[in-house]
Amino acid sequence: MTTNPALADAVNAEYTDLTAFKARLETHRRYSRIPDDPEGAVRDALLLPNGLDLIDIGCGTGDFLHALAGRHTGRLVGIDTSPAAAVATTRTDQVEAIEASATQLPFPNGAFGAACARHMLYHVPDPHLALTEAHRVLRPGGLFAATVNHPAVAPRTQDFVRAIVQDAGITPAPAPINTVTSDNLPAMVEDVFGNARTVRFDNTLAIPGPEPLAAYACAMLSFAGVSPTHPDAEQIRDEVRTRAERWFRDNPGKTWDDPKGYALVAAERGTAAGS
Repeated sequence: MTTNPALADAVNAEYTDLTAFKARLETHRRYSRIPDDPEGAVRDALLLPNGLDLIDIGCGTGDFLHALAGRHTGRLVGIDTSPAAAVATTRTDQVEAIEASATQLPFPNGAFGAACARHMLYHVPDPHLALTEAHRVLRPGGLFAATVNHPAVAPRTQDFVRAIVQDAGITPAPAPINTVTSDNLPAMVEDVFGNARTVRFDNTLAIPGPEPLAAYACAMLSFAGVSPTHPDAEQIRDEVRTRAERWFRDNPGKTWDDPKGYALVAAERGTAAGS
């Protein structure tokens, strides 16, 4: 199973710089109708902090590992394919960060007692191989946790953005299709680890005003094919702000509601040889 090429290209462009990524994270943190803490869910699944050596596969901003530093007594390692944006922001005296692929982890068998893959498996060319690599670097009894989105996250805002891009005379990039979702990840983890425990988190974005809606929508523009350096990017951002203001003016007292959610899938590497 592989991700579609259009999504892979969008991801590569998006994570060269983490500005838009951080804006989306902030939107979900502030405006989820039900308090949303996917990092806390992963910590609970891995019993963190503890004394296990931990690898965070696809460490992103490094915030997950930084929050553990000083409390976690085991080794903290982050890997990511983005050297300038992710790895550079992750590495500290207490946190190791390495530029590497999830499908070829540069560690020996059984190097870690815990591993996580947070909201990243749908960005990997071969998710099954990434899970196999996570299993390989775990020692017997090691703990694994992964989070992935539901098949559709914030579809209303995605449609909002794509309509504005199209009205600007630009053919939007193909809508991203995640090939790893809360629907199929449990079976994938079960296939690799021989066990899987799944918890679903269903939620809604409830954005209260035009400024946060415009910020979130602008942070999605790359996925519609409009990068920050696109010659029409600023004009399109202005139109996003205009339409966001119009919607709230026409719908007084309402929030911009958009469905979202994710699943956490946890597993344990078996203690038998080869399991």
